[in-house]
Amino acid sequence: MNKKVVLCAMTLLIAVLICGCTTTAPQESTVPAAAEIPSLTGNWTGSMAGYEYGAGYTNFSGYTITMSVTEQRDRIFSGAFVFTNESGFHVWENAPFAAVIGRDGRTITMIEDGGGYTSGSIISSDEIELIYADGNDPFNIAINVLKRS
Repeated sequence: MNKKVVLCAMTLLIAVLICGCTTTAPQESTVPAAAEIPSLTGNWTGSMAGYEYGAGYTNFSGYTITMSVTEQRDRIFSGAFVFTNESGFHVWENAPFAAVIGRDGRTITMIEDGGGYTSGSIISSDEIELIYADGNDPFNIAINVLKRS
């Protein structure tokens, strides 16, 4: 009879270990919360440097780029670019764009009228770096460093 009690106790102990002690605790969600969405509305002005196939490297000396963000809803924003030469003449104005701020609250993805694409980073509340790429002939790429103005 003792043998039956010991066997039942061992069986019960093994069942408890298998069922209860070997399960893992529920895991917390590993999806990070979305970062705070910065407001980008207003004017951003800065310099450009780039490369154009056939023309080579350039710093667009004397030219200024202004990004005017006129609307923002959550992480989506839109506006237009204006390119000005050293005399203050608008070489290209009202070039529309639409963009998205990444879930991390720092990355930017943008599409521009006429076929260019831009990716970038929000460096601080008053500085943005944009990388423009255009695959049309001649292809070109540029770095634009903009500060809130």
